[in-house]
Amino acid sequence: MQSTHPPHPPASWSFPPGARSCPLIIAHRGDVSGAPENTLPAFSGAHRRGADGIELDVRITRDKQLVVFHDRALKRIAGRRGLVSNATLDEVRELDAGEWFAPRFRGEKAPTLDEVFELLPPGYLINVEMKAVIDNMRLIAHRVADVIRRHGRWGSTLVASFNPISLWELRKIEPRIMRAYIWSRRHPPPIRSRCFSPLVQAHWYDPADGSYNPGLMRRIRARGVRTLAWDIDFGGDLSRMAAARLDATVTDNLEPLLRQRRKLAG
Repeated sequence: MQSTHPPHPPASWSFPPGARSCPLIIAHRGDVSGAPENTLPAFSGAHRRGADGIELDVRITRDKQLVVFHDRALKRIAGRRGLVSNATLDEVRELDAGEWFAPRFRGEKAPTLDEVFELLPPGYLINVEMKAVIDNMRLIAHRVADVIRRHGRWGSTLVASFNPISLWELRKIEPRIMRAYIWSRRHPPPIRSRCFSPLVQAHWYDPADGSYNPGLMRRIRARGVRTLAWDIDFGGDLSRMAAARLDATVTDNLEPLLRQRRKLAG
């Protein structure tokens, strides 16, 4: 399949806010149109198609290891009752994370973050969302930082979370890692007020779908913070995103955005 990358794809999440003529296109959980979400085939597919980067989710297992998995429960993806946090890494990886999507993905395993980093080029952009509420909200930051250090993926990794304490811990233990604060207007107070933002000192603001606010984006841009927003907040219109000088967009519908980018580039 022909790559649709721009001539010089970025190798870092660090650039001046509003500087891009077209936002980065980030594949949410990989290329989910062609492979099961949060699996190695989905990530390699997004890279091959020409996405600027991928987004993925990590959780802590019972034996305190990282696994790439979105849901708190195993049922939707792996067909087993129980929580990821109540299973060991080996137990999670024994489950089939691909057959639910299509028979040809039968036997696909939930990957580790190490495996994802080993799969993709060092300069390829990866947005790691830490999934933590109360349990392990500090430990997950340490585990993610350890993997990033081990692979030396400083500029190409952005670590995001709804949990400001996890991001605060990450900032304390490894300030070189770029941080993204995910915010939703559906959050309960006081989180909805973003009162913990001074703890996080985020490099990116990452509004959940339906939470994008152009006025807020202008205010945070004035403070040198970039914005990663959902394509659905702009009706999937890349021209509108470019006009707003959005820094990056995350999408479940990768190919339509890539087609629009080719037209804009042409």
